[in-house]
Amino acid sequence: MPERSTSSQGVVVGLIGAGTVAAWFLFLDVLQGRPFFTPALLGSALFQGLRDMDQVEITAGVVLGYTAFHLIAFIVLGIIAVAAVRRARRTPPLILGIILVFVTLQALFLGSLTIAAEYVLGALAWWGVAVGNLLAALAMGIYLWKEDPALKQAVERKPFHRKQ
Repeated sequence: MPERSTSSQGVVVGLIGAGTVAAWFLFLDVLQGRPFFTPALLGSALFQGLRDMDQVEITAGVVLGYTAFHLIAFIVLGIIAVAAVRRARRTPPLILGIILVFVTLQALFLGSLTIAAEYVLGALAWWGVAVGNLLAALAMGIYLWKEDPALKQAVERKPFHRKQ
């Protein structure tokens, strides 16, 4: 079977990540008795500059607008992830670099959110954001691992061990 292009596979990977994060926050929102609060909060902050979470109105326009933004961001991330994984086929230790970049970006994202919009992080809880991003990264990584036999073969050659 021919390999799909980086962009088409990246779209799939991005949709997996976006769907995972969306499902996670929908789950948390439903548990708290406020379905779709998270995309409404983030959409209100992003599009309307809202700074008071008590003024968030859950409307279809804001939720759908943020969902579109979220999908596009994850699709771009998915394309970057596929390109990095394909590069890791030739240089398997790059996988460690990918993991370190993820951890660094996670810390940067949470730190930036704390500085720029602490009210958002207060409403969502930092651990909820961290868990959502971790779940998305795991889902995306599992998909890529299963769909990329060349990556498995490269890693199985034990590239992290020195020859004696």
